[in-house]
Amino acid sequence: MRKIYIIPLLLMLFAACNKKEVAELNFSVKAEKASYKVGDTVKFLLSGNPEQLIFYSGLEGSRYIYKDRTVAESDNITVEFATNRRYGSDVQQPRSFRVFASQKFNGQYTEANINESADWTDITTAFTLSGLQSNDNTYVSSGVVNLLSLSSLGLTLDKSKPIYFAFKYNAVTGFTQPRWWVNKFDIKMTTTDGQLLTVADIGTSGWTSVKFGVSPVAWTFGTDRILKFQGGGITTLSNQVWAVSNALNLTKVKPDSGVALKNMSTRLDEYTFIYNRAGTYTVTFVGSNVNIYGETKTVKELELTINP
Repeated sequence: MRKIYIIPLLLMLFAACNKKEVAELNFSVKAEKASYKVGDTVKFLLSGNPEQLIFYSGLEGSRYIYKDRTVAESDNITVEFATNRRYGSDVQQPRSFRVFASQKFNGQYTEANINESADWTDITTAFTLSGLQSNDNTYVSSGVVNLLSLSSLGLTLDKSKPIYFAFKYNAVTGFTQPRWWVNKFDIKMTTTDGQLLTVADIGTSGWTSVKFGVSPVAWTFGTDRILKFQGGGITTLSNQVWAVSNALNLTKVKPDSGVALKNMSTRLDEYTFIYNRAGTYTVTFVGSNVNIYGETKTVKELELTINP
C-alpha cells in the first residue's frame, strides 16, 4: 500500500525542481546630465537587461502617472473646426451651412429622428465660417470656442452626458449650390491640472450623412480625412442633408502611453530622445521580466530640465 503514494510524491518533487522562476530584475537608468536645451539629443544610459522596457517621456500623452486614466475633469472644453467653401452665393443660397449640437438626440440616424426644433441647438453664430474661396486648399478656422460658454445660444452643457454635433447643409434647386468641405474638427479639454488633452478629432468623431426628402447628395468622409458636401449645379434637386457625429463623451480621455523599447530578444544599453519644448519632465522607464509563473517589475523615474 505504501508504494501507491510514492509516485505522486516523486511527481510533485520533480515539478518543484523544474519550475522556472521569473528572472530577478536588476535594472537602473540615468541621463548623461540633468539639463539640456530644446533640440538637444538626450542620452539615457541603461544598465541591467530587463526582458521588456517601456519609456514614458513625460510629455503630454506620455506620462506614467496617467497610464490608467480614462476620465478627466475640465471647465474648459473647446471645439474648433475649419471650412472651405466654393461656388454659389449667399444671396441665392442663404444659410447653406449651419452648426448644431444636441444632448437630446436619440442616436437614430434617420430623418424622422432628427427633430431640429426640439432636440438641437443652432450654435453657428459662435463660429467663423469660410467665405467664398478660389481654391480647394484655403481653410478658415472657426476659432476656438469653449462649449461651456454657449448658454446664451441655448446650449446648457451637462458634462456627464454625451453630446452630438452636426453640420446641416441646405440649398435649393435653380441656383448653383455651394460646396462645403471640413478638414478639421477638434474637441479638446484643459484639465484642472493644466493639461491640454484631445477628446475627439474629425476622424474619431464619426460622421453619418442623413438625407431629408429626395436630397440627391450626401456628406462623405474619406481617407483624406475631409468631410465633404459637393453641392451641385442649378439643375441639382434641393438638398437638406445633415452630417451627424457619434455620441461624444466630453470627460473621457485616452490613457497616456509609453513607447516599447525592447523585448526579451534584444539588448539595449542606451536610448536617445529629443525634446522640442522647454519644461521640467518626469521621465519614466518601466522594466519587467514576465513568464507564465509571474512578473517582476521595476519603475525608474528621473527629473529632466529642458531649457529654451
